[in-house]
Amino acid sequence: MAGISGLGSGIKIDEIVPALVAAEKAPKQNQLNNLLKTTEAKISALGTLYSAVNELSSALQNLNKASAFQKQSVSSSNSSVLTVTSSGNIPPSKFSLQVQQLASSSKVVLPSVTGGSAATFNTGSLTISAGETSIDVDITEQNNNLLGIRDAINSAGANSGISASIVTDSSGSRLVLSSSKTGSGNDLKVSVNEDGLKTGSNTLNSLSFEGGSSVTQLPVVETGAAATFKQGSLTIASGSVSLDVQVEAGDSLDTILQKINAAGESQGISASLETVEGGSRLVIRSSNGEDLSVTASGDDSSAGDNSLSALASVPGSNSKTIDTAKSALFTVDGLSVEKLTNTIDDVIDGVTIKLTGVQSADDIAANKTVDITISQDKGAVRTNLQQFVDSYNKLISATNSLTVVVPSAQEGEVPVTGALVGDSSVRNLLAGLRKEMVSLNTNANGPSSLAELGITTAKDGTLSLDSSKLDAYLVNNYDKVGEYLAGANGLMGRLEGVTKPYLGTDGVIKQRDSALWETKANIKTQQSALDMRMEKLQTRLYAQYNAMDSLIAQLTRTSENLTNSLASLPGVVKKDSK
Repeated sequence: MAGISGLGSGIKIDEIVPALVAAEKAPKQNQLNNLLKTTEAKISALGTLYSAVNELSSALQNLNKASAFQKQSVSSSNSSVLTVTSSGNIPPSKFSLQVQQLASSSKVVLPSVTGGSAATFNTGSLTISAGETSIDVDITEQNNNLLGIRDAINSAGANSGISASIVTDSSGSRLVLSSSKTGSGNDLKVSVNEDGLKTGSNTLNSLSFEGGSSVTQLPVVETGAAATFKQGSLTIASGSVSLDVQVEAGDSLDTILQKINAAGESQGISASLETVEGGSRLVIRSSNGEDLSVTASGDDSSAGDNSLSALASVPGSNSKTIDTAKSALFTVDGLSVEKLTNTIDDVIDGVTIKLTGVQSADDIAANKTVDITISQDKGAVRTNLQQFVDSYNKLISATNSLTVVVPSAQEGEVPVTGALVGDSSVRNLLAGLRKEMVSLNTNANGPSSLAELGITTAKDGTLSLDSSKLDAYLVNNYDKVGEYLAGANGLMGRLEGVTKPYLGTDGVIKQRDSALWETKANIKTQQSALDMRMEKLQTRLYAQYNAMDSLIAQLTRTSENLTNSLASLPGVVKKDSK
C-alpha cells in the first residue's frame, strides 16, 4: 500500500496507518521482548550455575575416593645418579643405594681397508650376535663392498638393535658396529663364512671379531707365504701385553707366523695368514680389547727379500672393542644387585629405578649413599583440598552475582536484579552444601570439622585454607583425614550427594534449561503470529482509509460539478467578490 498519499481527501494515510498498527502492536511486542530478554538471561545464568556446580562436583570426586589418600611421594636424594618413580601402593619407607657401574652396550670397530666405501670383499655370509640376539647377513656380488655390507647389516638388524656405520680416518675406512642390548654377556661378535663365489680386494674373514678382542691386518706381501725377511724383531703390543718376536735373516712369512703363535700363546696373541689380491698378509689377534700395534726394527743389510719394516702395522688400522657390554652394579641397603639394564622395576616392589650415573670411588669408600624416600603424598591432599576451596568459592561468587539485588539510586526506580534472584534451586543448593559442611564429625579419632584442617568460612560465605595448619594436622593424622572426607558417609561424599541432583542430562539445571528453551521457541511462535496479525491489520486499515479517500474524492468532484451547473442556470445572480 506504499505510495497511497490520500490525494482525494488530503489525509496522510501513510503516516496514520503505520501509527495505528504500531499502537496496536506495542503492548504485546513489549511483553514478548521482556519475556525473551528474561528467558535468555536465565538460560545464560543457568549455564554459569551449571559450570560452577560441575567444577565443584569434580573437586569433590577427587577427594571422595580412598585412593586420593593412598598416593606416595617417591624421591631420590641425588637425581644425577638415579631417578625413581612409584607405580604401586607402597608403605612409607627409605632405601639406601650405592651405584658402582651403569649397564652399557657393546660397540666395536672392524679393521680399516683402503678404497673407502667402495672397497670390496670376498662373498659369503656374516653372523653378528650380541648375547642371544643374532642376525645373518648375506654378502653377494651385488653388495660385497663396504657400503653394501653396511646397508645389509642395518636392514637385517633393524629390529634387533644391531647397526653399522662407516668411519674414515687416516688408516682408511672401516665398519663400526653398535648394539643397543646392554648387560654382561652381550658383547658383539662377528663370525664369517666365505663361499668362494666372488673374490674382492679383502677377505671376508678380516671382518670376523670376538668380543673383547682386537685384530690388526699387516701389509700385503706380494710373494706370499714363501716371502723371506731380513733379520730383526717384531714388537706386538696390546694394552699391558708386549710381545717381542725375533726374526732371523731369511725367515719366511710362514715361519714368522709360527714364531708369533708360539711366543704369544700364553699372552692371548695369535697370527693367521690370509691370501688376498696381490699376495698374502698376516692377521694378528689379541684377546685384549685394547689397541693392537706391530712395530719392527732390524738389519736391512742382512739376507732376505723384504725389510722387516714391511710388517709394521698401520697405526689405528686394527679392529677393537670401543665399548664393552656391562651390567649395572649397585647395592640396596648393602645387598649387591646386578641388572642387565639401567631401568629396574623388580628390586623394590612398586618402584621403578632409573640409573643415570655412578658414584665416585671416594664416595663409595666413604660409604655415601643415594637415598630413595617413599612417603605419603601430603602435597596431593593439599592440592585437592585447595581445588575444593577454590571451586566452592567460585560457586559462591557465581550465585551471588546471579541473585544480586542492586537498589536504584533514584527513588521509585526498579532495582537491578540478577537473572536468578529469588530462585529456589539456588537457595536449596547452597543450603544443602552449608548444612553438610557445618555438621560435626562424631568420630573421636578424626577431625570434627573442616576448621581442624585449616578450612574456615569468611563473612561473605567463601572458604579459605590455611596450608600450615593443614600440614601440621596431616603429620600425625594423615589416615584419619581420608576417613573423614572420603566415602559415602564422608564429607565429600555427602556434598557430592547434594550436587548430583543438579547435574547430568536429567538434573534440575538441565530440566530448567530445557523448559526455558521451550519458552524461547514459544516466544518465537507468538512473535510470528503477532507479525502476521499486524500485517493483516495494516492491510485492512489501508483498504478502509483508501476507500474513504476514494469516496471523499468522488463527493468532492460531485460537489464541484453541482456548483458549476447551478452557477450556469438563467436568472442566477452571481455575487461579485470585492
